[in-house]
Amino acid sequence: MKNHIILFLLFTASAFAQTAKPGELTSEGVAIINVKPDVVTLTISVSKQNESEKNALKELNEEVARLEGFFTKTGLPKENIKIAGFDINDDYRDDKDKKVYQANNTLEVEIKLDNKLLDAFYGELQAGNYKDVSVDYETSLSAGLQKKIQAELMDKAIADAKQKADAIAKSLGVKITGINHVSKYGRDGIMTVDEVKYMALDVAPMRMDAPRPPTVFAKYEVRDVEVEEQITIIFEISNK
Repeated sequence: MKNHIILFLLFTASAFAQTAKPGELTSEGVAIINVKPDVVTLTISVSKQNESEKNALKELNEEVARLEGFFTKTGLPKENIKIAGFDINDDYRDDKDKKVYQANNTLEVEIKLDNKLLDAFYGELQAGNYKDVSVDYETSLSAGLQKKIQAELMDKAIADAKQKADAIAKSLGVKITGINHVSKYGRDGIMTVDEVKYMALDVAPMRMDAPRPPTVFAKYEVRDVEVEEQITIIFEISNK
């Protein structure tokens, strides 16, 4: 087994020696972390049908107003509620030759991820007798958590790249004397480590007072997400 490991290292070193510029050794570092999201985006779709366009819009507005009232009660700022879509169209019923109008409205709500709050929200939908309302949710990382995880990933990726470079240099019988280039996308990458930006994501907590019927969120946690970072480091080497 040891012989195989040595041969593998020599082969890897030889490959780097053939492709890298003279006096250079290129090493790529990779780091992966599983992290629990702290932000959730609720996509709430409301759809109403009526033979009257006016009534379809009226029913849609009333249902959306109920949802907005619920979020206002929780203390969620209005800026956290966005209109993602709105339309009204007409079609024909299958069993009657009458025109039917369908009005649709989609809201996106961003909140801090809390299973108790999600449990209360879905419980409210059940207890509040909402009709023609569907909800999807998507988790993500807030700006603060993303920045923290990205810094940790960068440290791990750099350490991984250095460890690989040390092994190759040892096999080649050369010494690492410095660093020529560091980037996220190789030698010709347009974004270097110092240019990494983080997008801010405004979120707000929700407040729930009255108890609601328990939902699946009362027992289970949301799934962790896998975050990966890659970095390329070009080391200076010398055989002296």
